[in-house]
Formats: sequence, C-alpha cells, structure tokens
Amino acid sequence: MSKFWFPAVLGLVLAAASAAVPPVEAQSVTVLAPSRVIELAGRKAGEEVPVVSSVALDRNGKLLAVAGDDHLVRVFRTSDGLLLYRLSAHEDWVRATAFRPDGWVLATAGDDRLIKLWKVSAEQLPRNLSNHRWPIYTLGYSPDGRMLAAAGFEDKVWIHQGEDGQQVRVLDGPGSDIRALVFSPDGTRLAAAGRQGRIRIWDASTGRVVYELAGSGRRICALAYSPNGKLLASGGQQRSIRLWNMATGEPAADLPERPGKVLAISFCGANRLAAGGSNNLIRLWNLVTQQEQYRLVGHTGSVTTLAFDPGSAVLVSGGFDTTVRIWQLNSQDIVIAN
Repeated sequence: MSKFWFPAVLGLVLAAASAAVPPVEAQSVTVLAPSRVIELAGRKAGEEVPVVSSVALDRNGKLLAVAGDDHLVRVFRTSDGLLLYRLSAHEDWVRATAFRPDGWVLATAGDDRLIKLWKVSAEQLPRNLSNHRWPIYTLGYSPDGRMLAAAGFEDKVWIHQGEDGQQVRVLDGPGSDIRALVFSPDGTRLAAAGRQGRIRIWDASTGRVVYELAGSGRRICALAYSPNGKLLASGGQQRSIRLWNMATGEPAADLPERPGKVLAISFCGANRLAAGGSNNLIRLWNLVTQQEQYRLVGHTGSVTTLAFDPGSAVLVSGGFDTTVRIWQLNSQDIVIAN
C-alpha cells in the first residue's frame, strides 16, 4: 500500500513569495503546497521505487493512473489516494498513459515497444497492439474516443481505432524522437512535436497537414490545447513557453523565460497554464497578464508529467522524485471557457 503525507492544515498552504523571488521575476507570485503526496513505495523490502513518467486522470477525475520506470502502472482513487490496481504486464519503462474518454479503457505504452489496452475495473490481461520498432513515448485519445494516437523514437505517428486498437493510419512526423502529441478539444486536429523543435498539425480525420510550425529548433517536450482550441502551447528545452494562434498558425505570445527545461504543460481552465520542468517547480501562468501567478513547490526532482481535472480544479503532477502530488487549485481562478 502506498504511503501518504498530509499537511497539518488541509488544503493549500499559501504564502507570499515576493521576498524570495529575484527582482527579474514577478513580485506577486504566491507559493502553493500540495494537499496530498503519494509516495510510490514498493510492496516488498528492496523493491524498486519508480521515477514517475506519466500520470492520467479518467473523465470524471476519480481514477488516477501512474506509470514509471519500474514497469508497473498503478491506479489510485483520486479522492483519498487509495491504491486500487497494480498492472504488471509491461517488460520495460512505461512512458505514457491515457484513459479513453468513456473511462472504460486505459492505454499504456513504453520502452518495450508495446501499446497495452487495459479494461478498467477488470482483473484480466491487457490487449497488446502491434509491436513498434522503437519505444513509444506519448499516447493520446481523441475526445470522442474513436482514435488513439501514439508516437515515440520513430519519425511516425500511429493512429489506431479507439474501440479495438486496429491500426488505421500512419502519419509522417515532424522528425524523429517525438515527445508530445495532443488532439484539439473538438477532435478535428492532431498536433505532434519532438527533437527537431517543429510542430506538425494534421486534420485528424484525413491525415492532411494543416500547419507546419517552426519553433526554436530545440526539442519540444510538451504540447497542450486551450479548452476552446484557439491556442496551442508548446514547451521544451527552450525554457520558455510559446502560445500559437490556431486560427492562423502564427505565434501569439511567448511567456517570460524561466530557469529549467519545460517538461510538462497543462491548461487549467481557459486562462491558466501549468508548466513543470527540470527545476523541480510547477509554475501556474495567468495568460491574460502573461505573468507567473502561482508557484507550486514540493517536488525534489524534475516534474515530468501533469494532468488536470476541470470538474474539481485538481492538478496532479509526477516526477523524478518518485512521488505524485495532488494540488487543489482555487476554483474561482479556473474559468473553463471564454
């Protein structure tokens, strides 16, 4: 059973951080502590404790899937952190997790070059999709659940049927080593990016290239669409986050650069963007002012993955410190759509 740590006072611990922020950074940043920390301890003495490479929430935010380099996928109940399942069919590092939007299937993939489809709440072996030549780094379901996209250390994006996993299309990626992909909220477009720093966006139904976005040339590690689909955010080794206008395919804004590589990003409502990275922090940006508003502290290793539940305003993070952290954001700050 996993161990949990709760702060002395439940909820967020808020503290003005202006005295600790260098003059070059915003002076109104507020520091937040997590409401819960899940430590991924092994069942047996000496069992490996994994770094966390992926977290995913189901459609209602009730189930939390956590994967890492110990070849396991753990499924927790989000409300209290109870460990429900340990899924152990992978033979190498599990890099990616994604719940199908209907909540009945969990897709996982990683360095063993396999995509596995697990029936949630059913204790049975998963369905294995076709072997890939190289490890798979990222997965994503379309909002209607009809498509499952996968990519990794190849220069391809693989499209599978969301229902049975049958491969239906292979797209030429924007270079090799693809680290991030995401469907638009309406499901009409699919974006992917990786080592070459370029973002390619396709019409999801036909595979036609819609936009070819030229970034900095440095690796992109994370992509996220805004809830209304009007913006695409990208981040990576450039250490700043770029917002792209999806009506024109042109840059809309660059958020101020901060220390550390950007490894994970997630919209938290229409005008809030969370970004985690190699400096062990999560920064929550106000996109109206383009200023850092909150700083989420507690991780002691790189923050590699984020997931947000709009219904409860809960942000989940994981990283190289072998923990998963739950952040209860202020719901008054979370506007779902413009």
